[in-house]
Amino acid sequence: MTDTVRQPRISRKTKYTLMVVALIAWTFLANQWAGKGCDLVPQSYGLVLSHGTPNGSEGCETEPGGPEYTDQYAG
Repeated sequence: MTDTVRQPRISRKTKYTLMVVALIAWTFLANQWAGKGCDLVPQSYGLVLSHGTPNGSEGCETEPGGPEYTDQYAG
């Protein structure tokens, strides 16, 4: 008989709680982009993944096809 160490298991409740907390944090960060003229869904959520939070010179400018990301935001 071999002795094996059981790995601690994360409960379903803990997994769901972590997912909800992550979604709330992601939405908070996406709202910072939305305040710079970007569409909240899907543009702001995508910009959080690709650029993190906006600095003073990043945002979205209004274009004929909808808001577009720019690193020269003057908003």
